[in-house]
Amino acid sequence: MSDRPDIAVIMANYNGARFIAAAIESVLRQTLTSWELIIVDDASTDDSVAIAERAAAGDPRIRIVSQRTNRGPGAARNRALDLVTARWIAIVDSDDLIPPQRLQCLLRRAHITGAAIIADSLLEFSLKARPRAFLPGWLSAETSWISLDTFIRSNCLYSRVPPLGYLKPMIRMDVIRELGLRYDESLRIGEDYYFLVRLMAHGYRLLLEPASFYFYRKHDKSISHRLRASDILALIAAEERFVSREIPFSPPVQAALRRRQRTLRSLLAYDEVITAIKCGEYASAARRTARRPHIWPMLSQPVTARLRRLARRGKIVAERDNTVTLETLLNESVSVRP
Repeated sequence: MSDRPDIAVIMANYNGARFIAAAIESVLRQTLTSWELIIVDDASTDDSVAIAERAAAGDPRIRIVSQRTNRGPGAARNRALDLVTARWIAIVDSDDLIPPQRLQCLLRRAHITGAAIIADSLLEFSLKARPRAFLPGWLSAETSWISLDTFIRSNCLYSRVPPLGYLKPMIRMDVIRELGLRYDESLRIGEDYYFLVRLMAHGYRLLLEPASFYFYRKHDKSISHRLRASDILALIAAEERFVSREIPFSPPVQAALRRRQRTLRSLLAYDEVITAIKCGEYASAARRTARRPHIWPMLSQPVTARLRRLARRGKIVAERDNTVTLETLLNESVSVRP
């Protein structure tokens, strides 16, 4: 009988000292015990590695390696891929949590359906707000297959589907090796999306499990929601590389790719307008906005978000009611269909 673990949990870390112990503990609590945890520290300047070593408590299933220089999450994940011995990989960030049944439930679902890629919904949480389901109600009724064009469209502006690129998938390792897939190390944001979209371009669909088995922590150090101009330009370059590949895309995929390209150009225009406003160049900002009316809804979002924060502040009954602890999340019961 093979002694290969079923799942390799890949955890890239950079300055995650505040949360990495909890993330490791959530892996240690898994009902599925056939796993390996590969933590790649991307040259942290805090005491992440020391904290991770204490949290691992000498468990032989946990391996911690350190990059000498900070090279970004893509490079950290590629280093982890080189070390994987398991049949599957599961991506878990060092500031997030997974409930005890996650790996076992996803592996069982993948075996039943024959899926090579499976992802569950997210439960977004923070210390300032109550947990919120990532998927809308109409998409969380049952397990569904996500095609390449649907996946791409979800990662465009004003999509009815939330950006599925934020999901943390579980993927068969033999497929990754067969295709020779690697994370794009030029990206500091969006590397997960492009890894999945390149995999799905080879004909694999994503099985979406609507249960929230992944707890996505939102905090002030999160990089996922902080796009700079350099990040957007890197995404545009990655998109051009993907579109130019010699793969025959279907008409729905071609349409989705065109929409994605428009989205990235709009994001860049939005960043230029915001930069102009911050510099007091209001005429320039107005001209840029007039040329790109598609970004008008985005410009109203900061005001809307501010009003919502003020409204929430007036409705808070007690700070204790809005505090989410590790025990609360990990002990929360989540139903799953057999």
